Amino acid sequence: MKKWFKIAAWNIGVIVVLLVIIEFGLRFTRFEMVRNPAANNPSNYYVSDATFGVRIKPNFPLSWFEFRGPGHKVFSNELGCFDKPVRLRKGEPYILAIGDSFTWGYNPLEAKWTSIIERRTGIRVLKCGVVGTGTNYQLRHLKHLLANLPHPPQSVVHLYDTTDFNDDFIFPGETVVDGQRIEDYARIRLSDGEHVERDANPDQNRPGQIYGSRTSRQPRPLVLRSLLNMVFIVDSQVEKRRLVLEGQNPDYLHWRYEFNLLLLDPEKYPYVSKRLDAHIDTLKQMRRAVQNVGASYFLFHTNSFRLPNDRPLVSQLENFFESMPEFKGRMPELGRHLFDPHWNADSEKQVAEFMLERMKVRALASDNLGNSSRQVQRR
Repeated sequence: MKKWFKIAAWNIGVIVVLLVIIEFGLRFTRFEMVRNPAANNPSNYYVSDATFGVRIKPNFPLSWFEFRGPGHKVFSNELGCFDKPVRLRKGEPYILAIGDSFTWGYNPLEAKWTSIIERRTGIRVLKCGVVGTGTNYQLRHLKHLLANLPHPPQSVVHLYDTTDFNDDFIFPGETVVDGQRIEDYARIRLSDGEHVERDANPDQNRPGQIYGSRTSRQPRPLVLRSLLNMVFIVDSQVEKRRLVLEGQNPDYLHWRYEFNLLLLDPEKYPYVSKRLDAHIDTLKQMRRAVQNVGASYFLFHTNSFRLPNDRPLVSQLENFFESMPEFKGRMPELGRHLFDPHWNADSEKQVAEFMLERMKVRALASDNLGNSSRQVQRR
């Protein structure tokens, strides 16, 4: 018996030593980034707002932002856009870019597709995407921007994402607590969209917190533990999606991206189907709002979260896009950030090229933005 205990103790000791070596080695690799995989916003980057729920604080100073890997500096201008100050000359043509995180850009300002288009065309691009927002938010944001800009844009580029419908479904549903943006509900009932409130005095790191905080003093987990957590989290999300595809009928949405609402059966979820009708109508309103100020409207699809076309709600949305002459297509297969579907810097370049070609904008091959005579040239 002692012999077997010695063998077991020896094997356990070897395993522990190997795990320590692996853990130590991983700290010198890119997997070190998964020790804190959630994005980390600087405190108070977002503020509560009666119209938007939350919005980026105007004139936010240069601060550090981390996103599941390499970080970069963020700030905001007087309009609350992640961009330099507006400073448009009288009558100067410009492009207004709106959308969610794919427009806001999980890359440094100069690497975003909006900045690349700006350099390629010589036309000022106002970069006004807001992370985690859908068309309902973006319509309000668009109207706010148009009302506060010195003159209308020449064109508006709207980058749509498949998750925008989920964002619309929970809207506004957010607030700011202790400087951090959070969802202010525990779950949403799918039968009528009713928000079930959270318990009083919830933990600060409760589910629904969009980003963590760099000021957090909580101990950072081991790399191996973080890897295991990531595997289990991804598996649970994939499993939930699979169950919905196989006909499971959930009663609630516990987190805005728990699964895509477009996967649901409209006959079993008439309220969700009704909300999709409203979602599509909001897209029409965005187009009208742009056209009413004499600007051109260009709608693109990120194509980052692919959904099966045989689902009725997916087909309904796809058919709407195809009916719009302003819809300029879906992005091709693109490289992604480490551990995340958002684009990397190389893909931002591909996005810019794709948009320039579809909008029929001729590149002026100049970084000089000071020449007011330059115009977007259409083929």
